[in-house]
Amino acid sequence: MNCLAMETNLKSLSEGGGGCEETPIEFQLPHFGAIFGLCDWCLARTMSGSLLERWWLRAVVAIGLFFLCQMALMMSKVQNLDDEKITLQAEVASLSRRCDELRMEILTKERDVVRMQARAEQLELSVRDKLSLSSNVRRNAPVIYFVTPTAFRPAQKADLTRLSYTLSHVPNLHWIVVEDSEEISNSVEEILRRAKVKYTHLNTLTNPQMKMKFSDPNWYLPRGVEQRNAALEWIRRQLSGASSGVVYFGDDDNTYDLRLFEEIRNVKTAGIWPVGIVGGLFVETPSLDSEGKVQKFNAIWKTERPFPIDMAAFALHISLILKNPKTAFTYNVARGYQESHFLSSLNLLPSDLQPLAQNCTKVYVWHTRTEKSVLSKSNQQRLAEYKNAQFTKLETDALGLDFDEES
Repeated sequence: MNCLAMETNLKSLSEGGGGCEETPIEFQLPHFGAIFGLCDWCLARTMSGSLLERWWLRAVVAIGLFFLCQMALMMSKVQNLDDEKITLQAEVASLSRRCDELRMEILTKERDVVRMQARAEQLELSVRDKLSLSSNVRRNAPVIYFVTPTAFRPAQKADLTRLSYTLSHVPNLHWIVVEDSEEISNSVEEILRRAKVKYTHLNTLTNPQMKMKFSDPNWYLPRGVEQRNAALEWIRRQLSGASSGVVYFGDDDNTYDLRLFEEIRNVKTAGIWPVGIVGGLFVETPSLDSEGKVQKFNAIWKTERPFPIDMAAFALHISLILKNPKTAFTYNVARGYQESHFLSSLNLLPSDLQPLAQNCTKVYVWHTRTEKSVLSKSNQQRLAEYKNAQFTKLETDALGLDFDEES
């Protein structure tokens, strides 16, 4: 009876007849009635009537047909996926080619940018060298050879950076920077390169016996002696045939009015001008006689010196340097006599000096000094042994160190 009931139920389903509207079989297998109808049609033509009445055979055939339909549907979807894969692969290949093309365009643009930057720097230097501070064309203006001795210290990078921005506004200037070191440093080289001025970067090491410690006062030993001499040697070697140009010794921590450089260009043999904040005075200056010649000086420290002036107070025509090849700075003089010894060795007298800066009535340079950095004892020790000490990346950038180590 149970088998007969199940057969009757399946038969009714195959005929699309009654039964429960929400049967699990109809919910899980949609179109099952159509499959049974197809099954009946096939069985009616291939099997005898007795086999056709067996419900389980009809069910097996119906299920088989259902799975065949599902397999056909899946194969169709797989074919569609294969087509989509081929399409996507083609798109990826196209995008990859486009990416390569864009990379080449970027490289080309970068090369163009580098070339344009180099050209812009050349044009900027050319324009700067052809324009004076008063915007008048000065194509034949004498070149100023600005000699700066420098040594490593906490404020070296800051001082040179500040000075570089001043000198970048001066046309026809050649900056000669001489480091007190065994080799030129990348930090100083970078400052010179960014300054966009003509420059020469040299180095020479100070005799260790004449090298000041960080704790020594500024006046303890003469500074920049060997560095200035190295610059003089370079000038005599590289500019031996020069007939115009002026040499000026400019410290890296002084303050310069741009008008000073126009005064320097006017030097015929040896020029002199006042210097502010030096020698215990607000301004140190020569006094002129009725004919406008230097008669004496207002210095109050070691007044017996032949030239009681600061290094920033004078400039020399390059011919004077070339005609006196043995003239140099030396340690073999009393403290404070560097300027006097140098000028005297050029066979100059105070009356030979050419008063500039409106007959020494204006101050265009100040002997300012960067205050020594206040450091803890541990940092002072690290600074004294900076070649072997460890610094963070930020510290190396602040100090202008060439190595880059993490502490």
